[in-house]
Amino acid sequence: MTGRSFLHSAVKVPSDPSTLLLQPASMPWRLLFLLFLLGITQMTQAAGAPISLDAVSGRYDLNPVIEVLEDPGGKLNLADIQSKTVAEHSFEASSGGLSSFGFTNSAYWFRFSLSNPSPQARQMVLVLRAAWLDSIDFYQPTAVGNYSQRRFGDTLPFSQREHVHPQFLIDLLVEPGTHIYYLRISSQQAFMTPIELWEPEAFHRSDRLLGAYFGMFYGIMLVMVLYNGFIGLSTRDRNHLYYCLYLLAFVAMNFSYNGFAFQYLWPDSPRWLNWSYSSWIFLFQVVAILFAMTFLESRTRLPRMHKVLKVFLSAMLGTWFFTMASGNQLLYNASAVYFIFFMSPLISMSGITAWLAGYKAARFFVLASMASLLGSFITALTVSGFLPYSFSSFHAAEFGILVDVVLLSLALADRINVLREQKNAAELGVIEQKLLTHAWLEKAKNELEHTVQERTAELAKARDEAEHLARMDMLTGISNRRHFEEVSTQEFAWALRYRHPLSMILFDIDFFKLINDTYGHAVGDQVIKRVANAARDAVRELDLVGRIGGEEFAILLPEASMGQAIMTAERLREQIANLVFDHEGHTIGFTASFGVTQIGDGDKGIDTLLQRADQMMYAAKAAGRNRVCATPASFYD
Repeated sequence: MTGRSFLHSAVKVPSDPSTLLLQPASMPWRLLFLLFLLGITQMTQAAGAPISLDAVSGRYDLNPVIEVLEDPGGKLNLADIQSKTVAEHSFEASSGGLSSFGFTNSAYWFRFSLSNPSPQARQMVLVLRAAWLDSIDFYQPTAVGNYSQRRFGDTLPFSQREHVHPQFLIDLLVEPGTHIYYLRISSQQAFMTPIELWEPEAFHRSDRLLGAYFGMFYGIMLVMVLYNGFIGLSTRDRNHLYYCLYLLAFVAMNFSYNGFAFQYLWPDSPRWLNWSYSSWIFLFQVVAILFAMTFLESRTRLPRMHKVLKVFLSAMLGTWFFTMASGNQLLYNASAVYFIFFMSPLISMSGITAWLAGYKAARFFVLASMASLLGSFITALTVSGFLPYSFSSFHAAEFGILVDVVLLSLALADRINVLREQKNAAELGVIEQKLLTHAWLEKAKNELEHTVQERTAELAKARDEAEHLARMDMLTGISNRRHFEEVSTQEFAWALRYRHPLSMILFDIDFFKLINDTYGHAVGDQVIKRVANAARDAVRELDLVGRIGGEEFAILLPEASMGQAIMTAERLREQIANLVFDHEGHTIGFTASFGVTQIGDGDKGIDTLLQRADQMMYAAKAAGRNRVCATPASFYD
C-alpha cells in the first residue's frame, strides 16, 4: 500500500507508475509512526456523518468527517461519482482526519454533509488553508435538486476569487435540512487540503489574529535583515551579508507558499506563480548552503566536508534546472521539497564537525541551524504527506527561523570575538619578534588595544543606530507605533501603580486622502512632516509624540490632567489649522480632528486609552472635524 493510499484509504492505485516514485515510500517505520498519530487523534464525529450547525460553534474541522475518492486519471465528473457503483464502492472515510496526499498526478473528490436544524439559511465560509492548490471545483446543491459549480485555484488570476485573501474562501449558504456537498481538487504542488467551515464573523476574528502573527513575523525578519546588513556594511564582513541573503530567501519562500506573493506581487500571472513556488524553495536551500560554507570556513577548516557540500550544492542546482527544463512540474515541485530532507541534516552535521574540530564560533551556529532546519524539516514533512496538517507543523519553519535569527546573531557576534582573539594573538607574536625593547612592545600593545576599542565602539554604534531606526518613524523622525506602545505601556503601569495622572491625545489629518489624490503623495508626505513637527513643538519635553498610522498621531502626556491635555490639543489644533504652504501655485492648508482621554481606575491597559481617544477623535470628525472632543474627566473615579 502506498503512503498516499494509507493516509486516505483511497481505493484506486494510479495507473502511471511514475507517480508512485513521487509518493512517500511504504516503510514499516512510517506505518508505526502513523498508527501512533492516529491513535492519539480524537475524532469528535464519525467520518461521513453530517455536521450539524449549531448556534455556538464558530468553526468546524471537516477533515475528520470528510469522505475521499481518488481519481487517478482525473476523468470523473460529478455524474460519475454520484452513480451508484462509484458512490457505494469508492468513497472512503478520511483516515484519522489526515489532510496530506504528498505529490500526485491524481485528482481527489471530497464529499461531506451539512445539517442545518434551524428554519433559516445559514451563511458560512468554507476555508481551504493550502494556498497553492491548482484547481478547485465546488459543487453545491440547488433548490431544484441539481448542483451548481464554482471553480477556484491558483491557475486562475487572483481577481477571480470571491474574497481578497491569500487562502481559498468559498461563500456557502446552508439551507435548512441536510445537504451533501462535493469538492474536486487537483494540484501539481504538494497535495495538502486542510478544510474548515467557519461562521463568517468568527473567521474574520481568527483571521485578524493570523494577520497579526504574519505582521509580527515579517517585521522581525525585516529588522534582522536591516540590522545585520548595516553591521555587514560597516564591518565589511561578508558573513553578515550572506546571512541577510539567507533571511531574505526564507522570507521570499515563506511569502510565496503562504499566498501573499500571488495576492500582492503577481496576481495576474498564475503560470509564473506555479513555477515560482519551488524556485524559492530551491533558492533558500542554495543560500543556506553558501552561508554555512562561508560561516564555517569549510574550505580551510573542513576540506572533506567542503567537498561534500559542493557536491550536494551542484546536485541541487542541477536538479533545479533539469526538472524545470523538463517541464515535469510534479517532479520539479517534489524535488525542491525532498532536498530539504538531505540539506537539513547535512548543514547540522557540518556545524557539529566544525565545533568538534575546535572552531568556537560554530557552537551557536549548530544550535541556530538545528532550530531553523528542524522547523523547515517538519514543514517539509507536512506538505509532503508524512505528517498531518496542523498550524504548528505547517508553520514550524517560521518558528524555527525566529529562534535562528536570535542564535545566529549571537553566532556572528561570537565569531567576531574569536577572530579578534586570533588577530590579537597573531599581531602580538609579530610584535614580539620585531620589537627589541619593552618600551616599543608596550607602545605597540597600547596601539592595538586602542584599535580594538575603536572597532568595538563602531560595532556598538552600528547596533545602537540599527535599534534606533527600528523605533523611529522614517518619514517624520518621531516614534513609530512599536516604540510608542512600548513607552506608553510603561507609563501606564507607573501611573496606575502610583495613582498619577496620565492623558492621551489621538488625532489625524482631515481629508488627507483628498490631499494625496489631488496633489500627490510627495505633498502628502510634506503635510505629515509639518504636522509631526508642529506636534513635537506643541508638547512638553516629557511628553511622547508618535505616528501610529498613515496620517494618525498619538501624544502621551504623563502627569497631565484632562484640562491640560485639552489645552494642549486645542493649541496644537490651532497651529495645524494655521499651517499653509505653496505648491505649484496652490496654497495648501489642512486641519486635524482630536480625541482626548485620561486614565481611570477601570482601565486595564494602554489599549483602553487608545480606544477611548480613538472614539473621541471619530466623534470630533462626526461633529464637523477641526475640533477637539474629550471624554469626561475620569481620573480614578
